[in-house]
Amino acid sequence: MIMKARATVTDAPRFHLQPPQTLLRLELWGALAAVSARFKAAFGVELPAASAAVSAGDLRVIWREPAAFMIAAPFTASQDLVARLTEVAANDGAVTDISGAAACCTLTGPDWRILLTHGGVFDAENPAFAPGCVAGTVVEHINIRIDVVNETQADVYVAPSYAEDLLGYWETVVGRLSVKSP
Repeated sequence: MIMKARATVTDAPRFHLQPPQTLLRLELWGALAAVSARFKAAFGVELPAASAAVSAGDLRVIWREPAAFMIAAPFTASQDLVARLTEVAANDGAVTDISGAAACCTLTGPDWRILLTHGGVFDAENPAFAPGCVAGTVVEHINIRIDVVNETQADVYVAPSYAEDLLGYWETVVGRLSVKSP
């Protein structure tokens, strides 16, 4: 008897936990257009639209929810960056250091999306989910936020207490994939 089976053939997706970084929350209470203009004057880009992210030098500005943004920066950038963002927010918002609230797992390789199709409910293979897009979803019962950095990289933010579980789950997934290369 010959049994037919389906196998996913993919380039081996890779992933790793990033070292600690500065994560700041910029929450606005009003004047989004004015704050975005001040942000552009200070950092060279406007605040991203809903479900989007932008880079400004070594900063990554990620839309989190209406009028709230997460800013990822090198770990050493904290104090100066908080002062600059506080000035940008002025009386229209607040800046909060949330560095301990999320760990960043980076997925790399041409087939990183395949990891997100297992154990989740989000269509990561949709071509519209392109560089600069952001989405929140659940993988294996773990809340994550995905930031598509480029065609071969996505940063996935997860609560630190779940980071090792997520990495372990992805190890299991990769072990079940048929891969074209190591």
